[in-house]
Amino acid sequence: MVATAVVHGYEVETQPITVALVNNMPDPAFADTEEQFRGVLSSGPGGGAGIALDLYTITEIPRSEKTAAVIRSRYRGLDELWHHPPDALIVTGTEPVAAQLRDEPYWPYMEDLLEWASTTVPTVLLSCLAAHAGFLAFDGIERIQRARKCSGVFHGSVNLCGDPLAEGLPESVCVPHSRVNEIPDAAALDAGYRIIIGSGPSSAGWAVAAREYGESLFVLCQGHPEYSRLSLLREYRRDVRRYVFGGGAAEYPRLPEGYLSDDAVAVFEAFARRATRPATDPRALWEQFPYDEVADGVQNTWAGSSAMLYANWVRTARRAAAVYA
Repeated sequence: MVATAVVHGYEVETQPITVALVNNMPDPAFADTEEQFRGVLSSGPGGGAGIALDLYTITEIPRSEKTAAVIRSRYRGLDELWHHPPDALIVTGTEPVAAQLRDEPYWPYMEDLLEWASTTVPTVLLSCLAAHAGFLAFDGIERIQRARKCSGVFHGSVNLCGDPLAEGLPESVCVPHSRVNEIPDAAALDAGYRIIIGSGPSSAGWAVAAREYGESLFVLCQGHPEYSRLSLLREYRRDVRRYVFGGGAAEYPRLPEGYLSDDAVAVFEAFARRATRPATDPRALWEQFPYDEVADGVQNTWAGSSAMLYANWVRTARRAAAVYA
């Protein structure tokens, strides 16, 4: 029987579980990603009661000295994960650097991790690029590059209201997306996945899908329900910086959709006009990037539904852990 307690006025399941987070994000987003998942795991009605979060990463991937110091202080390598199977596992994505997933430097480690998890961990959540890796490793389905980057907050439709992962969610929820590749809906459905949160009226594609492998439940997030309020703004700043200091070699990045106020859009459009003029001094220009001017006004419209989704995932993991015990 799963233990319950009244926490913050809610009766919640508190069966202790261990969640392992394998953080694969690049250095600039490494610490933020850890905080995002800590935040969303503790944002449900139980406030994260009974959840122990263990931190892992692929230690063979080169890191800056700053990030390497963080890893040394509180992260462990996959070799230790093999000997300490968690009750539930989260595997993050990372920024793609190769056209094909199999050419990414971390692919052999990711492939071993996914295979191990499918036979060892009862509940697994794969985020963004890790979700695409799951399709490739388990189903042989290759991701497809989009015509342009999908970035913003989109209204997704909750397709399976009776699914335990969708419990308490409204028919439509806001979900952040940020990616240049995708797995089409039809490919996911044909492979036996059930789409929990679909694209709805938007062109963003599905956000959350799930499928059982043997006795393990795999939840794949092509969207980013874990994102914090400023995650998309930081990514946009990163992309603009690359344009400014790259001499305009790539197309100027598009603003995240459905995320910024009209005033913020006008501010960034004015900066874009300056940035795309010829013979602009990049250092002087970058000092004028209006991040602080816009940041305070950004609204988090997805926090409530994301908290519910992750609370449902934790509840599913607790029940699976109780069965495995």
